[in-house]
Amino acid sequence: MIDALAEYMPQGNWIHLDVKLIVKETDRAFLLRLDDDTEHWIPKNQISDPDDYEEGDKDCSVSITEWIAEQKGIA
Repeated sequence: MIDALAEYMPQGNWIHLDVKLIVKETDRAFLLRLDDDTEHWIPKNQISDPDDYEEGDKDCSVSITEWIAEQKGIA
């Protein structure tokens, strides 16, 4: 059970991403297009202050947990 919960809990430090565009938003995640044109789905519970962002936002800095950055190969 603890392993299952760890996936949803922010852990460690924050990684700051330069986001070109928030392509899509669902209730639980954002699809972020980074400056290198790669796209990654990031769960909202792994983003600092997710209510500050919405689909269509451009040229913003988004802070995500180090854990999810490593899982997505971003870090």
